[in-house]
Formats: sequence, C-alpha cells, structure tokens
Amino acid sequence: MRHILSKFLRPALSAAGLLLLSSCASVSVRDVVRLEPNPPSRPPKKVFVTPFSFSHGETRVDRSGADLENFKFNLRELMTRNLVLRLPKYVAPAEAVAETAPLPRGNYWLIRGSFDRVYQGSRLLRSVVGLGAGATRVETTVVVYDLSGPIPRPFLKITTTGGSNISPGIGGVATFFISGPSALTSLFNVVDGIRTGLTFDTIRTTREVNAAMSEYLYQRGAIPYKKAAGPKRLGQFPNRIGPPDRAKMRGSVSVEPAPSSP
Repeated sequence: MRHILSKFLRPALSAAGLLLLSSCASVSVRDVVRLEPNPPSRPPKKVFVTPFSFSHGETRVDRSGADLENFKFNLRELMTRNLVLRLPKYVAPAEAVAETAPLPRGNYWLIRGSFDRVYQGSRLLRSVVGLGAGATRVETTVVVYDLSGPIPRPFLKITTTGGSNISPGIGGVATFFISGPSALTSLFNVVDGIRTGLTFDTIRTTREVNAAMSEYLYQRGAIPYKKAAGPKRLGQFPNRIGPPDRAKMRGSVSVEPAPSSP
C-alpha cells in the first residue's frame, strides 16, 4: 500500500510544487541596450541614484490630489532606498542624491529612471478571481550615466516590466477533483494575491536592475563570474550568472522633502 501511495503521490506533489513556484508574481528585464560603442569597462567607485520620475508615465491608482502626490513620493522613495541598499552587493557602493545635486567627476555612475506604467490593480480580485483580474503592473526605464567626462554620458538603458500573475483565484480550489494538484495553485494564489502589490513589484524591480548592471560588468570583464548576478529575462526561465540577489532591505533614504499637505 505504501508503495502504491508513493507511486501516485510523489509525482502529484512534485507537480504541485512546481506549479506553486511558477505562480509567483514576477518582474523581468525587457531589454538592456548599450548606448555607447565604448562604454565603461571597470566597476565604478560609487553609483549615485536620483529619484525616478512620473513625468510621462501612466498611473492608475485609487488616489488623487495630495494623496496621489504622496503616493508617488513614497514609491520613488522605495525605489531609491532599495537600489541604494542593493547595488553594493553586485555593482558598487551607492548613494541617493537629489535631481539637482552637484555631481563629482571621475569613475562614478549615475542612475536616472522613470516609472512608465503603474497599475494598482485589486488585491480582492487577484485573490478571489485571479487569471489576470486585478493585476498590478510596474514598468520602468533606467538609464545609467558615466560621470568620468565633463558632462554625464548615458551608456546603458534597462527596461523592466512585471506585476502579479495570471494564476486562478480561490474559485480554482473547487476544481481539485477535476484538475487534481494543479488546483492547489489557486489556494496559493489567494495568499500571493494578498501579498503582492506595487511595493513588492517595486522591490523586485530594483533586484532586476541591480542584476542587469552586474551582468553588464561581468560581460565587460570587470567582475568575475562568482561575484556576478544575472537578471530574469522577459519570457525566459531565470538563468542567473550567480546567486539570486536576495539582499535584505533595511533603513530609509530620503532625497527630497515629502509633498506638503494643502
């Protein structure tokens, strides 16, 4: 009996495990473009990070007026803080600076970016319905500048996209006796739908930007294989150069005053 149960349960549990892992929300690197024929080929002494902009982005959230401005401020702050804390692990020490701050010349890099699309979605729909209903979305464009010359010189552009997945919601649990272990992903997605959101999407974005910059340094022969990380590419299984970037984010970074309330 034990042998029979093992024969049928082991493959089912393995399949369920794979499905659970595949159901997680994700952010991927859409593209990495070198903007210079001869970009930097050594690690920078430091990377400066300015707050991301919303100037041309599309924002769909349930806020307006001062609440919307504070939401944007907090999302920019979150992006800056996580980049500054992640970059030292695979790229170089980092520092947050205001957009108008004077910058040094030398072996330094500068990151400027924009939120191209921010969709808040709905936790309730993600958890109960799933299949893309209530999905979040965060898309960004990041440009990295070389500060060794008289003016900042852009040499690398990274675009990212991602958000919550299209797994079924709690309704899928009812199909267990029809679809078998695959229905267990619905139960997992109830938890994942609650846990996911723009905060998690933004943190994942900083992880992939950091990994894309690390991959660039490895490709230029600036860092060894064992010290490099690789990004998750859009539409591909993760194929990282080194271990995934799982640096714990702690502390806070403020680079400009928060918007004042009316």
